[in-house]
Amino acid sequence: MERRSQARVESGAFVFIVAAALIVLNVLAVKVFHVRVDLTKRRIYSLSEGTKRTLGRLNDNLTVTVYWTPNQPAPAHNDERLLREQLDEYVAASRGHVELNWVTTDNDERKRAAESAQCSKRVLQTLREGQAQAVEVYRCITFSYLRSNERIDFVNPNIEGLEYEVTSLIKKILDPERTIGFLTGHSEATPDTAMPYLSQLMTQMHVGYTTRNVDLHGGEDEIPADIKGLIINNPTSAISERELRRINAYLMRGGSVAVFASGVNVTGTDTRPTAATAEHNLGQLLSGYGITLRPNLVIDARASDAVAEIEQGRARIRLFTFPAITDDGINQYHSSVFRLPGIVTPFVSSLDVDRSRYCDARDEEEAKTKCTTRPALITIGRTSEVSLLQQGSFEIDAIDLIMRRQTVFGRGGPHGPYTVAVAAVGALPSAFQGDGANAPGADGGVGGSPITAPSAATRERPARLLVVGSGKMFSIDQLREIAFQGMPTNVQMLFNVFDWLSQDSDLLAVRAKSVQPPELSVTSDTKKNVFKWGSVVGLPALVGILGWFLMGLRARRRAEIKL
Repeated sequence: MERRSQARVESGAFVFIVAAALIVLNVLAVKVFHVRVDLTKRRIYSLSEGTKRTLGRLNDNLTVTVYWTPNQPAPAHNDERLLREQLDEYVAASRGHVELNWVTTDNDERKRAAESAQCSKRVLQTLREGQAQAVEVYRCITFSYLRSNERIDFVNPNIEGLEYEVTSLIKKILDPERTIGFLTGHSEATPDTAMPYLSQLMTQMHVGYTTRNVDLHGGEDEIPADIKGLIINNPTSAISERELRRINAYLMRGGSVAVFASGVNVTGTDTRPTAATAEHNLGQLLSGYGITLRPNLVIDARASDAVAEIEQGRARIRLFTFPAITDDGINQYHSSVFRLPGIVTPFVSSLDVDRSRYCDARDEEEAKTKCTTRPALITIGRTSEVSLLQQGSFEIDAIDLIMRRQTVFGRGGPHGPYTVAVAAVGALPSAFQGDGANAPGADGGVGGSPITAPSAATRERPARLLVVGSGKMFSIDQLREIAFQGMPTNVQMLFNVFDWLSQDSDLLAVRAKSVQPPELSVTSDTKKNVFKWGSVVGLPALVGILGWFLMGLRARRRAEIKL
């Protein structure tokens, strides 16, 4: 009896010592050595490789100071813990270059410190005793590096998107001059003329870019070398050949260009649009790369609802001229639309591509290994199978189209899907054959100084060309109509395009990490029954068998005991 009691005490002491050692080791690893093991399949509690590379560029100490109101009510009550854990990851990954300070604003002195750091109280919507309430809290993070100071004034609830915000802001500190150019001079839609929301959103979301208008003055000026990429967005007047040659030369030297333009010029209202063949002359450039922007308009039964003006006033209606690129029509592997559920393409035209000139790839990672001898072509967006083409000059009545939709989309003849968005990456050949100082037409046909360009881009400095057959994806008039369910994903796509143009692999890696719950896969009825009855019958039976075996083993041991 005494032996049994002694054995129990020794066993209990051993278990206690092991448990205490594991607890102490865990505390030391997290709090002192900042080491954690992330066992989740998608590594959602670890920093992305892009963030780690960014932190590796720090040459001095980055001071991160958090001003936080304690004991915030639901649904934000867990945010402090989540924020501390994520910032601890930054400290650990920086190898001593990130210093974290936490200021709990629980007295007047600390509140004054927050105000001195230009942090302001913000309203947080909460739930208390089943009632919605608004409370004012500090949820602010400041960053100080050498002479640069930045701030996240309000951390979103659930710490949503925080890693991208913080990493983007650190990159902004390290690379303050990251500029995206918008071509002007041809009545384009630019941030100044058609996207008044852009600058405010870029500030709120800490998108580390600035935008600049780029006027080539008829081709007399080159594209500035200090911009990260060029966007050509909905030009409505002709771009001269000399300007097109400037754009081509920029691409051939490893530049990045995104074209958002339709093959038709749309005027009138969104419910009664009139279309005529576009005059922007982009076809001369794009056809040189084997991409043809057709002078048509795609109408699609899988389209977006919009709050638009009709005779009876404003109403939510289905605009078949606003195709929704979603489901199997969107290539979410490409970084421009990565994990976006869909995009809306108002007044989009179809693209024809000479695929014999390209190597088809799913994304740029696949292209690196698959496309070694030819440039890669990545199809980004297609319309649905129930889509039609409207050719030439025409006028569409959206209400009439809704009334006749069964007849229109049910009739025979050619149907979709139609390609409306592609990316070409790699050693693209020049769009103008025989480019060079002495080549025919090198002066753009105006007798100016020749515009020289390499005959092709190279694998070391690849050209990057994105073409989308819609020029009104980011215009405020169209976004207002489709924004009744929140911020349109088109805006997120624009910021993705910024990263793609700048070839910012670090930020693309941060965007690539999903923290959303994994999608449930559909399984067969047989597997469902196996799991069902395995849980109902199999597990209890297994426990019973194990118990029976242990009881038998225990009985044999008792029988072997001799007094």
